[in-house]
Amino acid sequence: MIKYIQLLFLCSITIVFSQKRQQSLELKVKGDYKHEATQTLFPELWSGFQRESITSYDAAETNVGVSYIQKTSKKNKTVLTIYIYPKKYIDNQLLRDEFYNYDYALNQNSNDHLEIKPLFGTLSNENLKVGFVYALFNNAMGQQDFFNGVKYINKNSLLSIYECGGWTFKTRVSSDDMTKDQLKDLKDKVENYFGILDLASIKTLPIHKVPDIILSSSVKRDSMMTKAITEAAQAKIVWLSKNLEKKEILTGFHDMKIDSEIYSIEKMLEFYKTHENDWKMNPDTKKYFEEMTRIAENGRLKDHIYEKYHGLIDYPEGEARKADYIQFKIDKNISEDTNEIFYKIFYRLQ
Repeated sequence: MIKYIQLLFLCSITIVFSQKRQQSLELKVKGDYKHEATQTLFPELWSGFQRESITSYDAAETNVGVSYIQKTSKKNKTVLTIYIYPKKYIDNQLLRDEFYNYDYALNQNSNDHLEIKPLFGTLSNENLKVGFVYALFNNAMGQQDFFNGVKYINKNSLLSIYECGGWTFKTRVSSDDMTKDQLKDLKDKVENYFGILDLASIKTLPIHKVPDIILSSSVKRDSMMTKAITEAAQAKIVWLSKNLEKKEILTGFHDMKIDSEIYSIEKMLEFYKTHENDWKMNPDTKKYFEEMTRIAENGRLKDHIYEKYHGLIDYPEGEARKADYIQFKIDKNISEDTNEIFYKIFYRLQ
């Protein structure tokens, strides 16, 4: 699964750089800065923070990062960076992938392995509901030091990522002296002041259309795998359309509800049992469905999903059950192949 995360990271880098200039550009702006594409206003001074830089990552200046700094002493400071960028498409794994990518990059700049625990939330008004994932954590950040080369300094940090229809809003904070409660308060202030729900209203999803489905190449090994995984993807679409509010679907898939994945897997296994003898199966396909059946029949689907998505699913009991599920997999001869992600559902926005 680490390979999967690394692949996601490399794919993300490819996508991002395809949208960027060859080099990022720091914009020289005096006074308030307005992000023209979304009309989001970034003042020079905000809630005790001084705007430090505005960086544009594409020629149209739609993909930007704005950094603020607050110094409480010579040694202590808090750095807040807000990113706004458009999306060409949105799929049910995108919010999860963005979180994975940050986790990967964070560990590349750390002197020890760090696991950041995701938390989930929503913002809503009468018209829209925005889903987001965030994390509060402590990490040792590497900084250049004249005498030691790289010096690692402990920081309290925050990451929050919001699905805003055709836009993504992301916040990163690192602080020498803010507590986690203070960082959460800062997150709430950012959400309110910078109008995340207004941002989400600019380009909502075309929910009058059924989402498209993309299958991984390994699914195409035989008819059973292709048809059963397609059944799973279609079941996911049905569950989301029936169980999410319209105002929620307009801004993103918000696919962090474990019941949507349970429903999808159950429909897939029903299809397999009904058509088990209809087509000749690749041995890997037979093995996959036998293992998934053992997981389901032993009541371990939620634990399987939690492991498959590295905890990036709304299942609070998952962490406490993780070790027991690992032992279950050993006892029941369940392979890592069951954790492969075989499909995405998506809307193309551009």
